[in-house]
Amino acid sequence: MLRVGVIGLGPIGNRHARIYGDDPLAELVAVCDKDRERADQAHAAYGVPAFYDVEDMLAKAKPDLVSVATGGHEYGSDHHLPTIQALDAGVHVLVEKPISNEIGPAEDMVAKAREKGLCLGVDLNHRFTPAARLAKQWQEEGRLGHLLFVNMSMWIMNPRESSPWFQIKALHPHTVDVMRYFCGDVEAVQCFAVKAPGRQIWSTAHFNMRFKNGVVGGLT
Repeated sequence: MLRVGVIGLGPIGNRHARIYGDDPLAELVAVCDKDRERADQAHAAYGVPAFYDVEDMLAKAKPDLVSVATGGHEYGSDHHLPTIQALDAGVHVLVEKPISNEIGPAEDMVAKAREKGLCLGVDLNHRFTPAARLAKQWQEEGRLGHLLFVNMSMWIMNPRESSPWFQIKALHPHTVDVMRYFCGDVEAVQCFAVKAPGRQIWSTAHFNMRFKNGVVGGLT
């Protein structure tokens, strides 16, 4: 049984904590958030010790694995530090997407996991939806024939002008991951974006992709 801690207790972090609490293969041993009210609420909900500092939690609770579900700007800016702290402590990490808003910190996290010989996973869970599972089964059975192209679309209601890239960074790691699940790595990308009437952000974006295996794709 894995001893698990959860870092970051917004809606997604609380979902992680609930699922670990129900999983017979996991033991939720700690919750952590720099917001003391959030941490204390999670302590009351799950009956495990609450911490307000990551290194303190790692030293005292001694988890085998942590979920990093911190928020930050566009849901990716606050993942780097707690991930590095956990890996330096010898703890495996499941980090929420996007892994980072910038390439450099993301590469740093991957390099640290390799250096320590630990698992670093990104919670790109849309490939496990029923539709994706069925399509993958059909692909493996040869029912889809020779794959030539893949099209995908996803939208989110975001009336707040919170970021010029909100839907791209916060949502579309999932869609790109699903496309890569079927087609492999991407070697070329082209993007066009428009602003809907009355919007200041790039509210609609379309990506054309070419995968290394020759498949072409479109994502809106």
